[in-house]
Amino acid sequence: MKDEELGRLNIDYTTYTTEVPEGSVTPFRGSTDLGEVRAVIPGTVVEVRTAPGDTVEDGDVLLLLDAMKMHNEVCAEVDGRVEEVAVEAGDRVEKGQLLVRITQSQ
Repeated sequence: MKDEELGRLNIDYTTYTTEVPEGSVTPFRGSTDLGEVRAVIPGTVVEVRTAPGDTVEDGDVLLLLDAMKMHNEVCAEVDGRVEEVAVEAGDRVEKGQLLVRITQSQ
């Protein structure tokens, strides 16, 4: 089984591994531009971990978003330079709202 077919869930310090059937999940991007990082769910920004001018890599955590009492890591999907951080800690965001804009590395 490939890594992308596995889901991991941590509840009270116990890790559960689940299988995600092929084709069962369609990721929400909100934009075709991977440099536009958008909220995939409504929530509240807990912590911003990047700033304009920062260099980021695919997978770097950009901010934490609290939704339904769970902190979700919002990560970069490209390597590049942060051009804009459109939110700050405490902001309430809606699904699809722009959070961070990244100019991709060439």
